[in-house]
Amino acid sequence: MQGLFGDTSVYYGTVEQQGHLTLHLHMIIWLRNSLSPQQIRDRLMSKDSEFRVKLIQYLESVHKGDYFSSPQDTVSAMRHEESIKPGYNDFMELLPDVPPRHCDQTVGCEECVAGNTSDSWWSYFKKMVDMVVNKCNIHSCHSNMWADGTLKQNTNAKGCLDNKWKRCKSRFPRKIEQETSVDKETGHINLIKKEAWINTFTPLISYIFRCNTDVTSLRSGTAIKAVLVYVTDYITKPGLKTHAIFDCIQAVFQR
Repeated sequence: MQGLFGDTSVYYGTVEQQGHLTLHLHMIIWLRNSLSPQQIRDRLMSKDSEFRVKLIQYLESVHKGDYFSSPQDTVSAMRHEESIKPGYNDFMELLPDVPPRHCDQTVGCEECVAGNTSDSWWSYFKKMVDMVVNKCNIHSCHSNMWADGTLKQNTNAKGCLDNKWKRCKSRFPRKIEQETSVDKETGHINLIKKEAWINTFTPLISYIFRCNTDVTSLRSGTAIKAVLVYVTDYITKPGLKTHAIFDCIQAVFQR
Protein backbone atom coordinates (compact mmCIF):
# COMPACT_ATOMS: atom_id res chain seq x y z
CA MET A 1 0.00 0.00 0.00
CA GLN A 2 1.66 3.18 -1.20
CA GLY A 3 1.45 5.99 1.35
CA LEU A 4 2.94 9.28 2.41
CA PHE A 5 6.06 7.65 3.88
CA GLY A 6 6.49 5.01 1.20
CA ASP A 7 5.24 1.51 0.47
CA THR A 8 3.56 0.57 3.75
CA SER A 9 3.80 -3.07 4.83
CA VAL A 10 2.05 -2.93 8.22
CA TYR A 11 0.64 -0.28 10.53
CA TYR A 12 -0.62 -0.49 14.10
CA GLY A 13 -2.20 2.21 16.23
CA THR A 14 -4.03 2.68 19.52
CA VAL A 15 -6.42 5.49 20.43
CA GLU A 16 -6.59 6.93 23.93
CA GLN A 17 -9.50 8.99 25.26
CA GLN A 18 -7.93 11.64 27.48
CA GLY A 19 -10.92 12.41 29.68
CA HIS A 20 -12.13 15.61 27.98
CA LEU A 21 -13.52 13.96 24.83
CA THR A 22 -10.16 14.45 23.08
CA LEU A 23 -8.62 11.51 21.26
CA HIS A 24 -4.92 10.72 21.27
CA LEU A 25 -3.48 8.38 18.63
CA HIS A 26 -0.19 6.48 18.79
CA MET A 27 0.77 4.70 15.56
CA ILE A 28 3.70 2.73 14.20
CA ILE A 29 4.22 2.25 10.45
CA TRP A 30 6.48 -0.39 8.92
CA LEU A 31 7.78 0.24 5.39
CA ARG A 32 8.12 -2.63 2.96
CA ASN A 33 11.68 -3.78 2.18
CA SER A 34 13.15 -1.32 4.67
CA LEU A 35 16.63 -1.98 6.04
CA SER A 36 17.27 -2.82 9.68
CA PRO A 37 18.87 -0.15 11.91
CA GLN A 38 22.17 -2.08 11.80
CA GLN A 39 22.12 -2.32 7.99
CA ILE A 40 21.46 1.42 7.75
CA ARG A 41 24.28 2.15 10.17
CA ASP A 42 26.72 -0.09 8.26
CA ARG A 43 25.98 1.63 4.96
CA LEU A 44 26.22 5.08 6.52
CA MET A 45 29.59 4.18 8.02
CA SER A 46 30.83 2.86 4.67
CA LYS A 47 31.76 4.98 1.69
CA ASP A 48 28.30 4.60 0.13
CA SER A 49 27.79 8.34 -0.34
CA GLU A 50 24.85 7.87 -2.74
CA PHE A 51 22.91 5.93 -0.09
CA ARG A 52 23.69 8.60 2.51
CA VAL A 53 22.48 11.42 0.25
CA LYS A 54 19.25 9.62 -0.71
CA LEU A 55 18.47 8.62 2.89
CA ILE A 56 18.93 12.17 4.13
CA GLN A 57 16.80 13.51 1.27
CA TYR A 58 14.05 11.05 2.21
CA LEU A 59 14.13 11.86 5.92
CA GLU A 60 14.09 15.61 5.30
CA SER A 61 11.17 15.22 2.89
CA VAL A 62 8.85 13.38 5.30
CA HIS A 63 9.38 15.31 8.54
CA LYS A 64 10.95 18.51 9.78
CA GLY A 65 11.65 20.39 13.00
CA ASP A 66 11.24 24.02 11.99
CA TYR A 67 9.06 26.39 9.98
CA PHE A 68 8.94 26.85 6.23
CA SER A 69 9.17 30.62 6.23
CA SER A 70 10.53 32.40 9.29
CA PRO A 71 11.71 31.95 12.89
CA GLN A 72 9.14 31.27 15.60
CA ASP A 73 8.68 34.88 16.77
CA THR A 74 7.91 36.01 13.22
CA VAL A 75 5.41 33.19 12.64
CA SER A 76 3.72 33.98 15.98
CA ALA A 77 3.39 37.63 14.97
CA MET A 78 1.98 36.62 11.56
CA ARG A 79 -0.62 34.38 13.20
CA HIS A 80 -1.66 37.20 15.53
CA GLU A 81 -2.02 39.65 12.63
CA GLU A 82 -4.22 37.15 10.78
CA SER A 83 -6.44 36.67 13.85
CA ILE A 84 -7.33 40.37 14.16
CA LYS A 85 -8.28 40.89 10.51
CA PRO A 86 -12.00 41.64 9.86
CA GLY A 87 -13.94 38.51 8.96
CA TYR A 88 -11.23 36.22 10.29
CA ASN A 89 -12.09 32.50 10.30
CA ASP A 90 -10.14 30.25 12.64
CA PHE A 91 -7.95 28.12 10.36
CA MET A 92 -8.12 25.30 12.91
CA GLU A 93 -11.84 24.91 12.17
CA LEU A 94 -11.60 25.05 8.36
CA LEU A 95 -11.29 22.11 6.01
CA PRO A 96 -7.98 22.11 4.12
CA ASP A 97 -8.06 23.33 0.52
CA VAL A 98 -7.26 20.60 -1.98
CA PRO A 99 -4.31 21.19 -4.35
CA PRO A 100 -4.95 22.07 -7.98
CA ARG A 101 -4.97 19.28 -10.55
CA HIS A 102 -1.51 18.35 -11.77
CA CYS A 103 -0.84 19.07 -15.45
CA ASP A 104 1.97 17.51 -17.51
CA GLN A 105 1.21 19.48 -20.67
CA THR A 106 4.18 21.48 -21.92
CA VAL A 107 2.81 22.82 -25.23
CA GLY A 108 0.63 25.91 -25.54
CA CYS A 109 1.05 26.98 -21.92
CA GLU A 110 1.64 30.69 -22.55
CA GLU A 111 -1.82 31.70 -21.32
CA CYS A 112 -2.37 28.80 -18.92
CA VAL A 113 -2.91 29.74 -15.26
CA ALA A 114 -2.30 26.21 -13.89
CA GLY A 115 1.30 27.01 -13.02
CA ASN A 116 0.38 30.17 -11.14
CA THR A 117 -2.44 28.37 -9.35
CA SER A 118 -0.07 25.62 -8.24
CA ASP A 119 2.50 28.11 -6.96
CA SER A 120 -0.22 29.98 -5.09
CA TRP A 121 -1.48 26.79 -3.44
CA TRP A 122 1.98 25.75 -2.29
CA SER A 123 2.51 29.18 -0.75
CA TYR A 124 -0.82 28.83 1.05
CA PHE A 125 0.07 25.28 2.14
CA LYS A 126 3.38 26.36 3.70
CA LYS A 127 1.80 29.34 5.44
CA MET A 128 -0.99 27.18 6.86
CA VAL A 129 1.44 24.51 8.10
CA ASP A 130 3.53 27.19 9.81
CA MET A 131 0.47 28.57 11.59
CA VAL A 132 -0.80 25.13 12.67
CA VAL A 133 2.61 24.17 14.03
CA ASN A 134 2.93 27.54 15.78
CA LYS A 135 -0.45 27.08 17.46
CA CYS A 136 -0.24 23.36 18.30
CA ASN A 137 3.34 22.16 18.41
CA ILE A 138 5.12 24.64 20.68
CA HIS A 139 6.02 22.98 23.96
CA SER A 140 5.78 24.84 27.27
CA CYS A 141 7.16 23.39 30.49
CA HIS A 142 4.86 25.66 32.51
CA SER A 143 1.54 25.19 30.68
CA ASN A 144 -0.10 23.73 33.83
CA MET A 145 1.13 26.45 36.18
CA TRP A 146 0.70 30.17 36.70
CA ALA A 147 3.70 32.49 36.87
CA ASP A 148 3.83 32.19 40.68
CA GLY A 149 4.16 28.38 40.46
CA THR A 150 0.60 27.50 41.55
CA LEU A 151 -1.39 24.98 39.53
CA LYS A 152 -4.08 26.16 37.17
CA GLN A 153 -7.73 25.24 37.80
CA ASN A 154 -8.72 21.63 36.99
CA THR A 155 -5.05 20.65 36.81
CA ASN A 156 -3.77 17.77 38.92
CA ALA A 157 -0.08 17.68 37.97
CA LYS A 158 2.73 20.11 37.34
CA GLY A 159 3.31 18.64 33.90
CA CYS A 160 6.65 17.72 32.38
CA LEU A 161 8.68 19.15 35.29
CA ASP A 162 6.92 17.04 37.91
CA ASN A 163 9.92 14.85 38.76
CA LYS A 164 12.74 14.90 41.30
CA TRP A 165 15.23 16.19 38.73
CA LYS A 166 12.94 19.08 37.65
CA ARG A 167 13.84 18.32 34.07
CA CYS A 168 11.43 18.28 31.14
CA LYS A 169 10.11 14.75 30.57
CA SER A 170 9.61 15.60 26.90
CA ARG A 171 13.30 16.51 26.49
CA PHE A 172 12.76 20.19 25.67
CA PRO A 173 14.43 22.35 24.61
CA ARG A 174 15.73 20.18 21.79
CA LYS A 175 19.21 20.56 20.33
CA ILE A 176 19.51 22.95 17.39
CA GLU A 177 20.99 21.52 14.18
CA GLN A 178 21.70 24.02 11.39
CA GLU A 179 22.07 21.23 8.83
CA THR A 180 21.73 17.46 8.65
CA SER A 181 24.90 15.56 9.49
CA VAL A 182 26.04 11.98 10.09
CA ASP A 183 28.27 11.14 13.04
CA LYS A 184 31.39 9.52 11.59
CA GLU A 185 31.97 7.35 14.67
CA THR A 186 28.43 6.08 15.38
CA GLY A 187 26.54 6.57 12.12
CA HIS A 188 23.85 8.53 13.97
CA ILE A 189 21.92 11.01 11.81
CA ASN A 190 21.41 14.48 13.27
CA LEU A 191 18.53 15.92 11.29
CA ILE A 192 18.35 19.64 10.61
CA LYS A 193 16.29 21.36 13.32
CA LYS A 194 16.23 25.11 13.80
CA GLU A 195 13.54 25.41 16.47
CA ALA A 196 14.23 24.17 20.01
CA TRP A 197 10.65 24.19 21.32
CA ILE A 198 8.71 22.32 18.63
CA ASN A 199 8.77 18.56 17.98
CA THR A 200 9.32 17.04 14.57
CA PHE A 201 6.25 16.82 12.35
CA THR A 202 5.14 15.90 8.84
CA PRO A 203 3.84 19.01 7.02
CA LEU A 204 1.06 17.20 5.13
CA ILE A 205 -0.25 15.57 8.32
CA SER A 206 -0.25 18.93 10.13
CA TYR A 207 -2.03 20.55 7.17
CA ILE A 208 -4.78 17.91 7.03
CA PHE A 209 -5.40 17.17 10.72
CA ARG A 210 -4.62 20.63 12.17
CA CYS A 211 -3.57 19.45 15.59
CA ASN A 212 -0.47 18.60 17.59
CA THR A 213 1.53 15.81 15.97
CA ASP A 214 4.91 14.23 16.58
CA VAL A 215 6.52 12.17 13.81
CA THR A 216 9.78 10.32 14.37
CA SER A 217 11.85 7.93 12.29
CA LEU A 218 12.89 4.97 14.46
CA ARG A 219 16.49 4.27 13.46
CA SER A 220 17.74 2.22 16.41
CA GLY A 221 16.72 -1.04 18.03
CA THR A 222 16.38 0.68 21.41
CA ALA A 223 13.99 3.31 20.03
CA ILE A 224 11.89 0.68 18.26
CA LYS A 225 11.53 -1.45 21.40
CA ALA A 226 10.68 1.56 23.56
CA VAL A 227 7.93 2.76 21.22
CA LEU A 228 6.49 -0.74 20.79
CA VAL A 229 6.19 -1.11 24.56
CA TYR A 230 4.72 2.39 24.90
CA VAL A 231 2.09 1.92 22.20
CA THR A 232 1.04 -1.63 23.04
CA ASP A 233 0.80 -0.67 26.73
CA TYR A 234 -2.47 1.11 25.88
CA ILE A 235 -4.16 -2.25 25.30
CA THR A 236 -3.90 -3.11 28.98
CA LYS A 237 -4.58 0.37 30.32
CA PRO A 238 -7.40 0.38 32.90
CA GLY A 239 -10.67 2.19 32.24
CA LEU A 240 -11.37 5.82 33.04
CA LYS A 241 -11.42 6.86 36.67
CA THR A 242 -14.67 8.17 38.14
CA HIS A 243 -13.60 11.83 38.12
CA ALA A 244 -12.59 11.53 34.43
CA ILE A 245 -16.01 10.05 33.57
CA PHE A 246 -17.77 12.97 35.26
CA ASP A 247 -15.50 15.40 33.37
CA CYS A 248 -16.70 13.79 30.13
CA ILE A 249 -20.35 14.10 31.13
CA GLN A 250 -19.85 17.75 32.07
CA ALA A 251 -18.13 18.48 28.77
CA VAL A 252 -21.03 16.93 26.82
CA PHE A 253 -23.63 19.12 28.56
CA GLN A 254 -21.49 22.25 28.18
CA ARG A 255 -21.33 21.68 24.43
